[in-house]
Amino acid sequence: MSPSGFLGHLAYLLLVISMVMRRLLWLRIFVVLSAVAGICYAIFILTDPVSVFWETTLITVNMLQLGISAWQNSRARFSPDERRFMDEHFAGLPTGQQRILLDLGQWSNLAAGTVLCTEGAAVPALYYLSSGQAAVVAHGKLVGVCASGTFVGEISVSTSAPASATVTLTEPGLLWQIETARLRSLMEHRPQIANALKASFFVALCDKLLRTNMQLSVLAGRTNSAVAIAECPASHRTMTLNTTP
Repeated sequence: MSPSGFLGHLAYLLLVISMVMRRLLWLRIFVVLSAVAGICYAIFILTDPVSVFWETTLITVNMLQLGISAWQNSRARFSPDERRFMDEHFAGLPTGQQRILLDLGQWSNLAAGTVLCTEGAAVPALYYLSSGQAAVVAHGKLVGVCASGTFVGEISVSTSAPASATVTLTEPGLLWQIETARLRSLMEHRPQIANALKASFFVALCDKLLRTNMQLSVLAGRTNSAVAIAECPASHRTMTLNTTP
């Protein structure tokens, strides 16, 4: 392969590599590198001013986006509760995107007895339980307890299915919440945040499946009555279940 051919292939190779990057930052970096190689190819080999112009435009747009992201990240500030929330569930999300997500919701101190969602009804919002506890009741029976650090309503919000249980605070708690319609709009228009939410919801689903399997084991006769502590390795969040038939 001639040096001129190598330069042309390099420009396209870097562009292809950018397409497989999972983080937007690295995607933009490889696009810029591809455009730089493309400019060199257009100037020294093709002598093509049109290509130089559009490759330069591509670099300018991506550098501008990188600058905006860096500015958003540098301005983001978090309270201790917000920082813990983001570290537990969205550690891989850039801080600027974390701030956008938090600002679309709101923090509330809710009293014991507050019903977060009702069995068989649409879930009005996604909740994050920063402190406090909530009882999970299905078909009139207590089936679980949501401890601090967990989501409430994530499955219903993501699938549009009605709530499978009624969740009620058993003690005063600090919660972050975002309305269902606003969350879905956010996920539609902010793919980076949407991917982070889906990953966090997947971990929460693992928690629930693990707890369900433990309940089924108890009901199958392995023990008559137990309190199971289920901890998901990916999130290190502990949930206590009442498995008494």
